[in-house]
This record gives sequence, structure tokens and C-alpha cells, in this order.
Amino acid sequence: MIKEKGIKKLTAVLFVFFLFMGFWKSGSYNEIQKIADYLKQDMDQQETDDLVTINMLEKEFANQIWNRKKLINLNGKIARRLHMQGFYSDYGMYVIDGNYVVSPASYTTTDYEYSQTLGLKQFLDENGIHFLYVNEPVKYMDDSIFRKNFGVESYSNRNADMFLARIREEEIPAIDLRNNINSEGRNVKDLFYRTDHHWTTRAGLWATQIIAGGLNEYCGYAIDTSIYDESNYSMTEWKECWLGEQGRKLGVTYVGMEDYTEVKPNFQTNYTFKTSEEGEEGTFDDFIDEEVYYSDNDLYENSWHYSYKQKNCINNDVAYGKVLMLGDSYAQVTQPFLSLGVHEVDSLILRNCKDSFDLKDYIIENGYDTVVICYAQFMIGAHDNPSSANYRMFSFE
Repeated sequence: MIKEKGIKKLTAVLFVFFLFMGFWKSGSYNEIQKIADYLKQDMDQQETDDLVTINMLEKEFANQIWNRKKLINLNGKIARRLHMQGFYSDYGMYVIDGNYVVSPASYTTTDYEYSQTLGLKQFLDENGIHFLYVNEPVKYMDDSIFRKNFGVESYSNRNADMFLARIREEEIPAIDLRNNINSEGRNVKDLFYRTDHHWTTRAGLWATQIIAGGLNEYCGYAIDTSIYDESNYSMTEWKECWLGEQGRKLGVTYVGMEDYTEVKPNFQTNYTFKTSEEGEEGTFDDFIDEEVYYSDNDLYENSWHYSYKQKNCINNDVAYGKVLMLGDSYAQVTQPFLSLGVHEVDSLILRNCKDSFDLKDYIIENGYDTVVICYAQFMIGAHDNPSSANYRMFSFE
């Protein structure tokens, strides 16, 4: 009896010791001040951008855990061995055949997105500015895969169907890239990375050709869309070289590493990048940070998708057009590619703008002839959740 109590006491002491060591080694004590700031902040008085949130604290704490990467890989190895495809559902991620990671979306009425888009269209019409909406797909075309495989519902495609139907009733020009996938007999899985929610560079080029066609059809452009044919581009491929954002949470031991293709035009380009008042001369190569490919590759830090940069630019080889692209991180590749056919292309990600930012003033001040919204369809409904990083993506007022 005494021996048993001694073992329990020793176990408790060791547990507390290792807990303290983990707390100290990870530097989690640095979060104490932030927790205090969170508790004493005035939610009503501070701007949204300045608020400390629970999600922010949890993310920072998780990123500092001692031996975090080893623990993720150990967890992933066990989950894979046990074939636990829904184990990461708390992260909103499920693994289907081929170690392909998918995420569900909740139902939304689309009322907010509809009213905001309609209001923006009316404003643009009043100012003689063209408008085009582009729906970018997610990694699955059939919501029922979640019900069939995991017993849960996803509404991503049904939300997009409802929203697009509503804005088309208001005669808002819209391209649904899912239609192009179907008409061309493509497999949506081939357009995306297995371990990342973004589409591939080649998919971005494919989508840009369709977007350019939409500018021709709806916005008075005359872009030679053949410039986006793959034959006009050089492809450099790397095998098993990086890990996507979803894969970082699941572990490389579970889902494995990704291939990557760098896509660059094999024709000459001449740009002025609007990085300062004077501008900076360059070429298409300046959209790409190739250091990402050749530097020490930390799988859990470096995202090869972000080697392509969105840069406000002037294409000196094209005479016409000034487009504002309201996009998301899919646009890391589409904004550079679109610039090959338009004189001037700027991009904005509204979730990165402050509450005080006035989109309509920005549009008028910069003299755009066209505004293109290119959104992944999981943006539809994000405004239903105030803690979502994409909460403000449809806030156009």
C-alpha cells in the first residue's frame, strides 16, 4: 500500500516536472502578459485590428510548444497507422484516399454576401466601372463525400450554387470555374495540392486564361488569351519538396510531401512594380521569390505556394487596362499571370485591410476601369463567424 502511494506520488512529481520543463523550454511564459492584456481589454472601445483574441493566444501557444514538430510527426504516424481519416476533424480537416486533405463548410443563407456584392455592383455601375465575379472551386465538387465517408455535412458547393444563382438574377457577370472543370473533363483533385487548400501554379495559369476570357466577354477587353497556353511557359519541377498548410497540422509522417512546379513565361516581359513613388523596373521573374526553393527547407515554416507574390504592377508591353483584383491567397499565382495580358493590375485582400479602409474611395482614387472579385468559394459564409480570418472578405461597404 505504501509502495503504491509512493509510485503515485513519484508519477505526479515527474508529470509536474515535465509539464514545467515544457512550459519553460517552449517560452510559454511569454504569453502571460498577452493573457493579461486579453483579460483587461475593452472589447467595445478597441478597433478589431488591435484586439487580442483567444484564437490568437491559442495559435501562438501551440506554435511555441517544445519539440512541436516531433510531436506532430509522432501524432501523424500513429494516426496514419490506425487509418484515422477523421482524427483531425477539430481542425476542420479530413483525409480521403490518396492522403488528400479536404475541409467542410457550414450552411449559410448567402444573404450578407449577396447584399454586399449587389451594393458594390450598383456603385461600380454608377461610376462606369466594369465588374466581374469569379468563383474559385474548393478541393471537391460533390459535398456528399463528407456524408458518405465521415457522416458529416459540407455545404460548400451548395452555398456557391445558391450565391451565384442570386447574383446572376441581378445580371452580375459571373464565372464559375467548376463549370469549366466539368466541361473540360478535368478532375478537380489534379488542380490542387494534396496537403494544401491552394490550387497549383498550373491550375492558376489555367484559371487565368478563363478569367482573361471573362474580361473580354464582360468588360470590354481584347486580351489574346493564347498567351496563357502552357506551350508559352517553362516548367521547372521538384519532387517531394514541401508540405502544405494542411499537411503541417497533420504531419509529414501522415500525408507525405508535395511536388511543386514553377511556371514562368518563356517570352520577354517588361514591368514597373509600384513598390515606391518612382516604381521599380523588372520582369515577371520578380513576382517569384526563388530563395524559397533553394534555401534551407523547413517543412513546417516555408510554404512554396507563397513563393509567388502579389505585386501591384504596370506591364509596359500591354497598352490597355487597369484592373483591381479583390482576391485571396489563390491570387498569389493568378494576379501575376493576369498581369501578362493587362496594362495595370493591382490586388487587395480585404482581410488584411484595417476597419477604417474605404474600398469605394480606393477604387475611385485609383481610377480602375474594372474590378474583378476572385474568391475561393469557402469565403461564402465566412462572415457568419466573427472569429474567422475571412470574416471581412465580403465587407465592401
